[in-house]
Amino acid sequence: MPQSSVSTDFLKRLEAALRADLLSGERILVAVSGGADSVALLRGLAFLADDFDLTCLAAHINHGLRGADSDSDADWVAALAQQIGIEFHLRTVDLRERVDAGQSLEEAARNARYEQLAEIATATGCSIVAVAHTADDQTETILHHLIRGTGLAGLSGMPKSRFLCDEVRLFRPLLGFRRSQIEEWLAELEQDFQTDASNDDRGFTRNRIRHDLLPLLEEQFNPAFREVLASLSAQAAEAAALLRRQAEELADRAVQSATPETLRINCSILQSVDTVLVRETLRVIWSRAGWPLKRMGYREWQRLAELVSDGTAANLPGQIDARRRGSLLILTRPSSEPAQGNQ
Repeated sequence: MPQSSVSTDFLKRLEAALRADLLSGERILVAVSGGADSVALLRGLAFLADDFDLTCLAAHINHGLRGADSDSDADWVAALAQQIGIEFHLRTVDLRERVDAGQSLEEAARNARYEQLAEIATATGCSIVAVAHTADDQTETILHHLIRGTGLAGLSGMPKSRFLCDEVRLFRPLLGFRRSQIEEWLAELEQDFQTDASNDDRGFTRNRIRHDLLPLLEEQFNPAFREVLASLSAQAAEAAALLRRQAEELADRAVQSATPETLRINCSILQSVDTVLVRETLRVIWSRAGWPLKRMGYREWQRLAELVSDGTAANLPGQIDARRRGSLLILTRPSSEPAQGNQ
């Protein structure tokens, strides 16, 4: 869609984000919930599609959590896609089995959403899935990690880009945008959007962070708290990236065998390595296997790292058993335990 008379700071900054990632000539699947952020992303990419030779498709994942309101959102997004000439795909998911298996509702919805988006992208030949996480989402995510307990990776927040599967990359072009900037642009376009009442439900930790904790920190401690946290996050991301590269190399050497239920790790490869790097290497091995990262905090990683040099056994979240047998650290998990995704 040509830009015509619409030329704003929002589009210029979105264009810069696309250029920074060398995004041109791609088929992009845009995840659209119907909220302000995702609607702005869809409209912005549609405006810039010709300039970057992009083919944009839209997808909506209906979690069915709000009954008729969920169905209404799906219909609204379908109508918006048709209005601007974008191919539309709808998926409906049932989260009950995931929640019954021990995942939180938020976690189950996120994992199901990414799985469905990856499937749609693969089926439609899209190499990119674009999601509309903003700077506000990033701040809330980092605080959520801090409250739950986190390391450098969690302090880094959500990456701008990561792979959903071998051939599909997740892309977050709006991480540098505040929600207020996005809503201002939509007002300029006279573009409406859907409001999800569950975003005000204090029963969700993220909503309490958004509506209660962040305003308190800004009003009573530091008006520039978001900027301070963003700077700290950027530094953590740099350190985490360096540590991750070293851990990836060690993981390649240390894993003797890996199946969905069992990991065998050669401890002799890791025994002369600093503990911080041992923890990160174990995290890499664990993550590659798709095991439940969300339940692992610093204490659990430290217990596991200690088994590399000393100790006999440990019980870990997700009914995972860790045991030393000679020079091997053997991890086993129930085959029924569901794998959990990353952000």
